[in-house]
Amino acid sequence: MTVEPSGAPDPPRQRISPITFPSATPELLKPRDEEPQARRDAFRETAFALSLDLRWLQDAFALQRTIVEQSYGSSFRNRRYASALLFWSRVYAGGLEARSLTARACYSAALPLLRATMEWLGAEQAVVGEEQIEFEAWLREAWSNNAEHHATEIGMGQYMAGQQIAMAPETADAYRAVSELSRPHFGASALLGADGSHDKRFLVNWADEAFHLGWAQLLLGWQITIQDRQCRFAVGSGLFGVESEDRQEYQRLHRQSQAILDDPRRCRGQWIIDQGRQRLMIDNFRRQPSGAPKRVLL
Repeated sequence: MTVEPSGAPDPPRQRISPITFPSATPELLKPRDEEPQARRDAFRETAFALSLDLRWLQDAFALQRTIVEQSYGSSFRNRRYASALLFWSRVYAGGLEARSLTARACYSAALPLLRATMEWLGAEQAVVGEEQIEFEAWLREAWSNNAEHHATEIGMGQYMAGQQIAMAPETADAYRAVSELSRPHFGASALLGADGSHDKRFLVNWADEAFHLGWAQLLLGWQITIQDRQCRFAVGSGLFGVESEDRQEYQRLHRQSQAILDDPRRCRGQWIIDQGRQRLMIDNFRRQPSGAPKRVLL
């Protein structure tokens, strides 16, 4: 039995109820026949050129759903578990949607979602530690009555945990890249929406949905990095129901993720120092697998 120290606030009044979760892991759905031809072509080319990436993500999502299902029992239900699941749910849902957007060549739309997903992941990892008191302080007041405005008082519960991701060696560079590429910078916007431009002309491809191997590899690679870290947290945090088979599956996925991301032919971004400042260098950037790879400096 835990004894609260003198002067400690009362614990939140809410009990942790049984979780709800989907009955299956959604497969990546093909575009419907009535959708634009460019979108269908992009999906087909992504599925062919990056089949390993898509299969890896599907297996990673399936492992996560399995662990959540195994964590249904009352023995797992405490406030740390609940706070982690709150953010994990957003990482999972955001990951599914980012995968779909990337497969349909909606690269601009996928980037800010990737940034948000990484911040949710950072919050999940931080809140189960010393910062649990922030979650409990919010929960203690949530769902009360606001008499002045005749409203249910939930409260924003502002919580920023990007530093958790920004300082981790395996996610720091990716987090900075997706953050900068999500912003309305001229160069990032041109690289996404003005393919075919050069020093003699500027060509905007408005709402471009054409397949681009470089962007697809970059975005799916960052998604693999995010979901690999999420699986590692799920397996190793001690908060969830994890079987030996789940640990073996995670080890398989982790080894495979390294092989996928370490392919020397893959498009990747790295931060370099140029004239005293950090800049994003993108290597092996090309629209089609048969195209000549080039290097882009932002």
